[in-house]
Amino acid sequence: MPKQTLVFAALLIVLGVGAFLSSGSETALLPAYPGLALAILGGCALVFEGWRRHLMHVAAVVALLGALAPAATLSIRAAQMSPLALTVNIGMFVLCGGLLALMVRSFIAARRSA
Repeated sequence: MPKQTLVFAALLIVLGVGAFLSSGSETALLPAYPGLALAILGGCALVFEGWRRHLMHVAAVVALLGALAPAATLSIRAAQMSPLALTVNIGMFVLCGGLLALMVRSFIAARRSA
């Protein structure tokens, strides 16, 4: 899972930086923050194999929070968002939710094989 985490982290960072460059608004960088955290956790999980399981569980929590934040925002004020903000929130929700789903599937498979 560390390599997949790094891929999703890079996509979140690209989403945030791309939105920032498009709008100039600092809040457009919000997807990059969990992306940076996931990149650090994924990189550490590749280096420290003994800590991999723990680091991936922390990454799952980051992905969960990264999915819940835009979900809450979308449920409260999706109708008032600009098209860019709507796209960024949906993108962050899909990326973090997708990573979380892959992680849960991986955790279940690891548990069954043990």
